[in-house]
Amino acid sequence: MGIMQRAVNWTYALAADASYKKFRNDTLRAGEVNRKTLREILKGNSETVYGQMYRFSEIHDTVKFKREVPLTAYADYEPYIDGIAAGKEKVLTADPVLYFGLSSGTTGKQKKIPVTAHSRKSVNMAMMFIQHGLLRQALKAARNGGKGLLLMNMLQSGSTPGGIPTGAATSGGAQSMRKVLPYFWTSPPEVLAIPEQDTANYLHLLFALTEQNLTYMMSPFSSGIVQLFGVLSQKGSQLAEDITQGHISRELYLDPEIKVFLDQKLKANPQRGSEIQKELERGMEGIASRLWPELSYVSCVCGGSFSIYEDKLKYFIGNTPIYSAIYGATEALIGLAPEVNQPTYVIAPRAAYFEFIPLEDNDLEEPSTFDLDQLQVGQAYEIVVTTWAGLYRYRLEDIIKVAGIYNTSPIVEFICRKGQLLNLTGEKTSEAAVQQALSMALKTNTAIEDYTTTLDLGTTTGHYNFYLEISPDRRGSTEISTFRNTLESCLKQANPRYGAGVEGNRISPCEVKLVQHGTFQKVRQKLIKRGASVTQVKIPRLIRDQSLISILEANIEKHS
Repeated sequence: MGIMQRAVNWTYALAADASYKKFRNDTLRAGEVNRKTLREILKGNSETVYGQMYRFSEIHDTVKFKREVPLTAYADYEPYIDGIAAGKEKVLTADPVLYFGLSSGTTGKQKKIPVTAHSRKSVNMAMMFIQHGLLRQALKAARNGGKGLLLMNMLQSGSTPGGIPTGAATSGGAQSMRKVLPYFWTSPPEVLAIPEQDTANYLHLLFALTEQNLTYMMSPFSSGIVQLFGVLSQKGSQLAEDITQGHISRELYLDPEIKVFLDQKLKANPQRGSEIQKELERGMEGIASRLWPELSYVSCVCGGSFSIYEDKLKYFIGNTPIYSAIYGATEALIGLAPEVNQPTYVIAPRAAYFEFIPLEDNDLEEPSTFDLDQLQVGQAYEIVVTTWAGLYRYRLEDIIKVAGIYNTSPIVEFICRKGQLLNLTGEKTSEAAVQQALSMALKTNTAIEDYTTTLDLGTTTGHYNFYLEISPDRRGSTEISTFRNTLESCLKQANPRYGAGVEGNRISPCEVKLVQHGTFQKVRQKLIKRGASVTQVKIPRLIRDQSLISILEANIEKHS
């Protein structure tokens, strides 16, 4: 480790520890800090169009705020956001909107979420300092610093009529940290701007493999790291050869200028290439710690729908600790993990003003809400946020369960997203989007009696399986391959982020399997035997239970 890298690590450690201490002090009086955050947000935005409409200047406590300002959804903001996108200022927030983070809605329609300098700084501080301060307390090995592998991109999808950039929220954050990237992560910034995921993964691996003393791996989701190791298992020998020779394989398609630039970053290292090849020959199980003996943790979200990747991830990384660092959404940072190997998060009191709707009340139009210091351990809630970037009493539609208390701030576990169904790489295809796609695909040619879905992880890039039970009188008119192609097209329309995942080779096209008449009745009977009510039993629209999947697989029609 060079002198410059040591200096960076030392400075970074000081900043991380200071940020941790401030965060810890905030959690000692979490309710007070969070209500003060609300007052600051309202005061700062009182002269905006939205602030004047709801008289923010006259609101000085949470009781009046909850009484005067309604709960909101994205549709309530669309007219305002369209105005901001066209160039209007001081509409939702007094601060200029620097960026729109794109997110899929419940029917697949992309949302444009405003990002300001204040809101971006809040997230960047959490990503760069607070989470590492917490990690340094939880894991002694993390105090050693060093370089890591970062799976993220800086791609921007475009801009609004008023010239405001748009793209994934993480890409905006990565762009803002471009200057410091080389000090912390192995991949040159140019790799983070490559749109084709397989190519980017290959290059992320290539430069990480040159760093024998790699200390951590970081990705927003565990699926990304699983896919990375899939690339390693398929192209490991080619990667070893690239490192031996000191140039990138001609088999990898790259823009010629980018290839020349990246080749200059790569130095021939026959000894390292030989080491990598020997470890590959020993197999993929536990390969991470064999390739990188100093690897101290892997940072990625493993809870909620991403728990399906945990076994595959552990196959590659063995006993290396997993740190599910941050719980956040495009709209706001929510919490940070205080422990390794636990996908639970301490609510960050300064990140936004938080309210919580009890799960049993979340279907009401105007339910009562609780502050973060009023929650009960073991209870489930829907999160409501008032953000620094112009969303007020916004229903996030995330369902969490309170797992404990950190000082006075709740520790929460993500349970599910309200209405969410399928999620492989963060595309978040909701049940509404699936229903919409099926309706478009079926039209009048085919009638289904029932359906369900599974997530198939049998290959490096997973895919959706659709199990359909067709009405007996329509079976002869259903041509499975044609229907599958139609459904795939409709899914891309219903959720553009799914389409982007398929086009980027992060997700494989869906598969459709027709099951015999009566199959779903067998599934119902199985659920009833387990204790489900005869009158209330429902077919799950996403099945992970292997015994239920076995029923479906045993009843697939031969021609499908």
